[in-house]
Amino acid sequence: MSYPVYTTEEIGERNHIAIYIETVPDAAPQAIRGRLYHVVGTILMGMTYAPRDTPDPETIPGHVPGSKKKIATIAKDDLIRFEQECCEVVPPPTAQVTISGKRLDPSKPLYRCGGWIEDVKKMAFEKGIFKDEK
Repeated sequence: MSYPVYTTEEIGERNHIAIYIETVPDAAPQAIRGRLYHVVGTILMGMTYAPRDTPDPETIPGHVPGSKKKIATIAKDDLIRFEQECCEVVPPPTAQVTISGKRLDPSKPLYRCGGWIEDVKKMAFEKGIFKDEK
């Protein structure tokens, strides 16, 4: 059995990006239908990995319409591997700016939730955990 894997966005000062894996597709729309994999926090304070069970992101206030995009599938038996070998391995963004907005290390580009998602996706595809839809 495999599950669909999506990226999804929530409205914010900068849109928040996450990976959503739908594990209970037949559940009611507002019921828990899957799991959201993302980091929370700011580039001022740093971020932490914070997965959570969730209804379909399209039903949540703040969801960016049209942003839920299927990127892959994952075997049911690979969910734990995905969490342990990808999400827990890729470090979340650290504090990168001061309260006045000055970069702590101007030689490095800012690394936000979207960069973390891209690194997690890349690792999951490289390890064969995510299977391409093509």
